[in-house]
Amino acid sequence: MKHNISTVWYGVLFVRQGFYEEGVFRFNILLPDQYPDDKTVPTVIFQNEIYHPLVNPFTGVLDLSHAFSQWRCGEDHIWQLLKYMQYIFNEPLECVRLTTTTKWLNPEAFELISQNRAAFITKAKDCVNCSKEHIYDKPTTDDPHYIAFEEYNEDVHGPIKQRIKEGKDPLPSTAATGPKGLSWVKPGEFTPLSLE
Repeated sequence: MKHNISTVWYGVLFVRQGFYEEGVFRFNILLPDQYPDDKTVPTVIFQNEIYHPLVNPFTGVLDLSHAFSQWRCGEDHIWQLLKYMQYIFNEPLECVRLTTTTKWLNPEAFELISQNRAAFITKAKDCVNCSKEHIYDKPTTDDPHYIAFEEYNEDVHGPIKQRIKEGKDPLPSTAATGPKGLSWVKPGEFTPLSLE
């Protein structure tokens, strides 16, 4: 299925604590075509292999039904969805305890976290290590909005790092005069998905 470019968002989650500490997990958010006026819950798909009870191990889809049974226009926001994603990795035990379901997207992960925490932690750490091994992989798409990382290169990154240390704008002023592209919010307004 082909999506409009504005309905596919790319993201990276850096986990700072818990069983998934140091994980770097890429994900896509697929917004409904009529977003934000659609009651359909956005879809989150992880690009890494994620071992978690709420993530389908085959498709990478995150089960959001526990946090967002229906998308409430004007009340639910993408930032809340991102906070929920952060929560399920920082607090997987609490997440499982508070989630009322009998059907987990990864039943094996649910069994391990419930009955053999040490084995679950090992699987979570394997997941983290795999994510770090693939942090510099080439983009899987030619979309210019895809978030890509490069290894540190002193010739390229050194001058920018020095400008930051000196309290200067990291980019020379000539770089800021290029095309502006799309903005999710028009300056001075709160209208989403507007052209600059």
